[in-house]
Amino acid sequence: MKVLPWLLVVALAVVWLYREREIRHEIAALKTTSSTQAATAPDLRALAQNTELAKQGKALFEANCASCHGSKGYGDGPQAATISPKPRNYHTDNFKFGDDVVSIYNTLLKGSPGTSMPSFSLKPPEELFALVHYVRTLIPNPTPTTAEILARLPSTPGAMVIETGPRIPIELAMQRMAVPPETAKPATYVAEHLPGAAIYRQRCAACHGDQGQGAPQQVLSVAPYRYQATASLIESRAAWTHNRNRFAEIVVKGLPGRLMPGSGTLSQKDIDELHRFMISF
Repeated sequence: MKVLPWLLVVALAVVWLYREREIRHEIAALKTTSSTQAATAPDLRALAQNTELAKQGKALFEANCASCHGSKGYGDGPQAATISPKPRNYHTDNFKFGDDVVSIYNTLLKGSPGTSMPSFSLKPPEELFALVHYVRTLIPNPTPTTAEILARLPSTPGAMVIETGPRIPIELAMQRMAVPPETAKPATYVAEHLPGAAIYRQRCAACHGDQGQGAPQQVLSVAPYRYQATASLIESRAAWTHNRNRFAEIVVKGLPGRLMPGSGTLSQKDIDELHRFMISF
């Protein structure tokens, strides 16, 4: 019985020493992982100067950009006729945020508010700079890449702050994902007799679908294949359905950084008629 307490102390000491060794191994593993990640993180400055990436960028441009900007960058892609403001013509138009490597890179990351230019922040830096270099081959006399321009890049991709919008708790997100998708209504539910139907067909149907069902619009990546689609308008509960002023704001200004362009040429009557038709969905 006298030996038992000592045996207990020895056992506790052995357990403590074993756990201490495990903690040290875990810390060492974390340090190794961090060092490996830091060593393998892409060098943005090197990518910004590697014009050979333009060869890879051509295929990426065809998959992600040509539908709006055209295969040669003249702003004459298949979707250009349905977009307002029109896609930029790289050969003649000035770039809103600049045509240097960093400005184009940031435009690809964040999109262009108030236009149909989306964010490509899901793509890796290598693909983004491949697109940057290819786009610059379509620009007459692009801004030379100088040390001052390169200094605007962060040392690692993670240091660049990308605005992703408001966030919701993961539990709520999972609940929403679990809700089965709404079934599209048959065409007979669409109020084609309303005056706004013609406006919708001309301005909105190309992106939102004939029945407001939504459709894929923008390829985000090829491997793995990912795309961005317009939301379904069927039985929507968004603010625009019961707030005419919010609807008018979206129609006139668009949704910054997303696929929704502005249509500032519509009259107040046109907007009212379009709203009346769209809530018929």
